[in-house]
Amino acid sequence: MIDQPVASSPSGVAPGRRSSSKPILITCLSIFAAALLLSVGFGIGFGAGRLTAPPTAARGSSSSANDQLYPKFDVFWEAMNLLYSDFYGELPQSDAATYGAIRGVLGELKDPNTSFMTPQEAEFFRSHLEGSFEGIGARVEWDVKLDTVRIVEPFENQPAWKAGVKRDDLVIAVDGESVVGTDLTSAIEKIRGTKGSTVKLTIVREGATEPIEIDVVRDRIEIPTIATKTVGGNLAYVQLNSFNENAGELVRQAVADALEQNPKGLIFDLRGNPGGLLTQAVEVSNVFLQDADVLIERFADGKEQIYKTEKPAVAKDIPLVVLVNEGSASASEIVAGAVQDAGRGRLVGAKTYGKGSVQLPQTLNDGSIMRVTIARWFTPKDRTIDGTGLDPDEVIEVTDEQRKAGEDPQLNKAIELLGGQVEPPPVQ
Repeated sequence: MIDQPVASSPSGVAPGRRSSSKPILITCLSIFAAALLLSVGFGIGFGAGRLTAPPTAARGSSSSANDQLYPKFDVFWEAMNLLYSDFYGELPQSDAATYGAIRGVLGELKDPNTSFMTPQEAEFFRSHLEGSFEGIGARVEWDVKLDTVRIVEPFENQPAWKAGVKRDDLVIAVDGESVVGTDLTSAIEKIRGTKGSTVKLTIVREGATEPIEIDVVRDRIEIPTIATKTVGGNLAYVQLNSFNENAGELVRQAVADALEQNPKGLIFDLRGNPGGLLTQAVEVSNVFLQDADVLIERFADGKEQIYKTEKPAVAKDIPLVVLVNEGSASASEIVAGAVQDAGRGRLVGAKTYGKGSVQLPQTLNDGSIMRVTIARWFTPKDRTIDGTGLDPDEVIEVTDEQRKAGEDPQLNKAIELLGGQVEPPPVQ
């Protein structure tokens, strides 16, 4: 996402640089809608944006809204008075009514990235940037076909893993309350909770004749932002799960450490990474690119901002492959697009999500957040990503059968391109 932040999510269940000292984010609300990977630690992936203080009349936006809407708001209050006076039934609480009215206006925009979050949802959004949560410690996604939560990966030695939650488990209820047919955000809110508390997950598992109930004791989850290993004999592998506040520093250090082993190639995995801070997208790009443009941000009035690398690159020469898929969004697409445009490395995997608009998140008086699309971003060669995504240089799809068998043809292709040794598929 780019708000000024896309969207995988940790949840306890494990979502350029501008001349401002406040963090710039890349937010992708549509990632919620598309149910991209989230982590039950849970974290949530976002795109590029900037958290700000509550808006005031001094910004000019309030008086503008008043000028345009005030003459018609008599009708709104007339309708609400009739409703609250005469309706035979249960009426919404005042905050629910207010939030519903705001969302009704936003629905007229036909822009899924201009959005509103309640104070509870906003707190969830803010906590993602800290890189740690209280929850069960698993990466999840929304299974569109079965309309419920699917466990993508329980983090090793975290509460879900210790309790026996397994990859591809389907969560159909939380503490006895069904989550089927709801949505990923509300399901994650039910699964997350304070350290030391217990949550009961009702799980459907392939091969089991009846649903399984598993009690998980929540804990403080430090989301594994980055993972490294050696693959293919002598290739360095670095995986980045989100662009949180430490992403650039972590990638720089991980790559520097990997290069000390003299690998003959480097694989940088951005699959399922929904984005995060725009500043960190620039920092991560700077690990591989030197004296290079990273992205162009263009506003409605025609003004534009070009974000450039500013530091020496750590890995500017080693052969590079970047892995992407449909879950790679916003900040991930910035990095992948910059690498591809510079000819620095090859993209392998599936077409990326396609999040290229910029949202400015504003914190409102009650702690809720309003995110408004203010700009769009483009790759250094002026390619648009919004709604289209990036096409990999090598398109490799992963079938359900391969995923269930533990096979990774995208990683294997990256290893092959870098001259490594592809390991045989796991024995079933």
